[in-house]
This record gives sequence, structure tokens and C-alpha cells, in this order.
Amino acid sequence: MDNTTIRDSVGYQLAYASKHQQNQLITALDELDLQGGQELVLAQLAETDGCSQSDLAEALSVKPPSITKAVRKLEDVGFVERQRDPDDARIQQVFLTEEGEKMIPPIEACWSRTEETMLDGFTTEERLLLRRMLIQIQENIGMPYETKE
Repeated sequence: MDNTTIRDSVGYQLAYASKHQQNQLITALDELDLQGGQELVLAQLAETDGCSQSDLAEALSVKPPSITKAVRKLEDVGFVERQRDPDDARIQQVFLTEEGEKMIPPIEACWSRTEETMLDGFTTEERLLLRRMLIQIQENIGMPYETKE
């Protein structure tokens, strides 16, 4: 075993960078009156509108109570609405409202600005390589990367 300290490890550097990227993103989202994580719910609904809360939780790798809380807050501000599934009244489907749909472009702009800051000085090839390596890390730790089909 080498003498690498925790702070020198790739995992620490990845977590540290992720934490600070998340802090920058939260600051940017605050300008949209969104809390961190709510933008991911809205973005997921932009891709799969009308999905169940349990499907949202699975897609975002969070626990169902976290989704319930986020959906409730987003519903309170008029960005989403819940409806009972017509085939199974036990299931709540979540839909973007018109106001929620309007939030997608500003959310994407926040993510884009944050990513540009984070990857400043990287070439296109380095960005693609980093992305590929991060996907491999996700697969290595049992969190396979999902592509849109």
C-alpha cells in the first residue's frame, strides 16, 4: 500500500470538487427561488412527465420521502401537480405545470454556467475523457450510467 493520504485520494478530490460544484449550483439556483435538488426533479419531469413519485426517486437515486418533500414544495409554488394514476389510485403521478416548464431553460443555463466554470481550461477531448472516466467510476461502484433511449 502506498502512503497516499485520504486528502490525496481520487475519491476525496472527486467528493471535494463535487461538493463545491454543488455549492456553486445552489447559489445559482437560489436566484431562481429553487432549492438544491428541486431542479433535478423538474429536469427529470421534463424528460418523463407524468411519472410516479417512486419512479422519480429511483431515477434520481434518492429515497421516496425526499421526493415526496421536494414534490410537495414544488407543488406549493405551482411548478408541478400531482394526479392519481387512472389505472391505480394508490399511485401519484407528477406533472410539470406550464410554470414548471418555463423553469427548464433557466435551470439548464445554471447548470451550463456552473459546468463551464468547473471545466474552464479543459479541452474538448479532456472533457469527453473526464466524462467517460466518471461514467466508468459510476459503473465500478454499482451505479450504472443510464442513457436516454
